[in-house]
Amino acid sequence: MTADLLADASDHLRRAADAAEGDVADRFDREADALATAAADDSGVDHGWLAKHTHTIRDAADDAGKEAQGHAEAAVESINEYREGVSGV
Repeated sequence: MTADLLADASDHLRRAADAAEGDVADRFDREADALATAAADDSGVDHGWLAKHTHTIRDAADDAGKEAQGHAEAAVESINEYREGVSGV
């Protein structure tokens, strides 16, 4: 498990925010901030935290255009890859 995957997800969400407008862009930015903070924190995150943020990203992507959706999906893929190394459920 590597925090680089969370940083990658954050970067993808910044691109999604750039491709989106209004509230959707703000939602992507907030999620990017949360993932960047988690990537910098050595304590890691759990499955529940990851699931919550993945759901929020997918919800925002439903309201976004194709380009932003592509970046959001890339973020979710990075999160899922990170999640494979998280112990627990």
